[in-house]
Amino acid sequence: MTDDGHHWLTLHRVRFPKAVSVSDSDFDAPARAECWRFCPSHGMNEKGLPLWSSETWGGLGIYETRADAEAMFADPGAHLPWLDRAEEAWHALAIPIAHHGEVNWRGAVEDGTALRSGKVPVTGPMIVVTTAGYKSRSPDQIPRIAKFMADVQSVIEFYGTLPGNICRDVFNGGFDGRDGFTLSLWASDRDMIGAAYKPGRHKTYMDESRDGSVFDRSSFTRARLVDSRGKWDGADVPPAMVVHNI
Repeated sequence: MTDDGHHWLTLHRVRFPKAVSVSDSDFDAPARAECWRFCPSHGMNEKGLPLWSSETWGGLGIYETRADAEAMFADPGAHLPWLDRAEEAWHALAIPIAHHGEVNWRGAVEDGTALRSGKVPVTGPMIVVTTAGYKSRSPDQIPRIAKFMADVQSVIEFYGTLPGNICRDVFNGGFDGRDGFTLSLWASDRDMIGAAYKPGRHKTYMDESRDGSVFDRSSFTRARLVDSRGKWDGADVPPAMVVHNI
């Protein structure tokens, strides 16, 4: 059990001067993270499958204690020795407030237990992390994986048109047998709920997935942004926004 009864999260988006492939990467995980995912940003080859190579990578760290998460956020370079190779980086500290579904982040599928969330009475910007995964990537599964990849790209583009969406990205997993994740930051709960559940691209694709034909497992996590630092595509994220009442 964590010292607060819930996990703590750090989230990261790092841009390198040139594309880095998963086969060429040597990104050691931070020692204090109980779980760590670091994946290349969304990209597709001519078959619509993940490239697993990108200038931009995304990280998600799960921590047992607030102190460990805050130490990572306060000085990311001390915990990620390869960070000095990046030309831009954004880091965030967050509290998970909800987690549901199946995800493989640790080498085995966990159902509703990958993250312990807390009923923390905080307000502020909302972070949403989603995942999807497959039991197999055999040739007969390629069409459904490719369709899902295209749908994810469409949703990300749709989110980019919404004023309540501050930033968004997709980080492809699967290269090491574990799931990647999407990351989106919203100015308010209302903005997020409207984008996800009211008529629009996300709701359309979500309705299509209910019969299990799109992916074999999925999860979503909601978290409150406590603090952030650095740049996201040259911009401060989020500008002058902090969580209150911690």
